Amino acid sequence: MTSNQEGSDSFENFTKEKLLELVKVNDALDQEEARIINEEIEEAEARRSEMRPFRRLRKSPLEILNRSLFLLFLGSFLFSFTSVYATSRWWFFWYLISAFSCILYAPNRKALKEFLDAWPNIVDLMKGSMK
Repeated sequence: MTSNQEGSDSFENFTKEKLLELVKVNDALDQEEARIINEEIEEAEARRSEMRPFRRLRKSPLEILNRSLFLLFLGSFLFSFTSVYATSRWWFFWYLISAFSCILYAPNRKALKEFLDAWPNIVDLMKGSMK
């Protein structure tokens, strides 16, 4: 026999089970190749997004609204402190104790921790403002 004849009838010697196993292995290799390609694409996108300047300034409309409401809340909280201080230092003292007792109350501490975990940028802002 010549090499052409051996190459053309090489699958004829396989049983149906061996052919099915060969097809399964081939499908598994195709899926693995597709997974590797997807991972490479994701890594390339991650590298591109890291290289992009001002990437932290691009926010979704919901995030902009959420942060605006948070800043409004902080502003109103600070305004209430200053207005109570302007009214009476005695009332300000009690208002301050009341505010800190609410913050330090155990369920509120847990909620505050969850709140800060949900917004990691707040921690960065707080660290930056304390410097």
